[in-house]
Amino acid sequence: MIEVRLKYAQIYLEDAKLLYENKKYNSAISRLYYSSYQAMWAAIGEPDEGKVWKHLAIIKPFVHGFWFNPAHPQQTTGLLEHFRLPLRQLYTYRIKADYEVLEINQNIVENIVKTVDDLINTVLLKGRYGS
Repeated sequence: MIEVRLKYAQIYLEDAKLLYENKKYNSAISRLYYSSYQAMWAAIGEPDEGKVWKHLAIIKPFVHGFWFNPAHPQQTTGLLEHFRLPLRQLYTYRIKADYEVLEINQNIVENIVKTVDDLINTVLLKGRYGS
């Protein structure tokens, strides 16, 4: 299932890029959000049985980096800390786009595309997956 999640992370990123090119910024944000969510899920693995990854709660274990470096001390800064703020912002933009129906602008989407592309490449590089 992990490989399937990573595959869909990549598909959703490509969908987001097409939406961006067609100036459908709110829809692009939604696809970018789910692309990042699936990539993080692929990286950190399945949650405990009977559980699901909560949308904001998945960021912390991803950013910490246990999934590729289990020896990293828990009481320190995450190995992928540079993703924390952009991922939290992406979550907020997705809520604004999908529920509050606020217009998301081109610059926001352009920056988030780069972030999600980097996130997926990080998962591919540090994980044990083929693409």
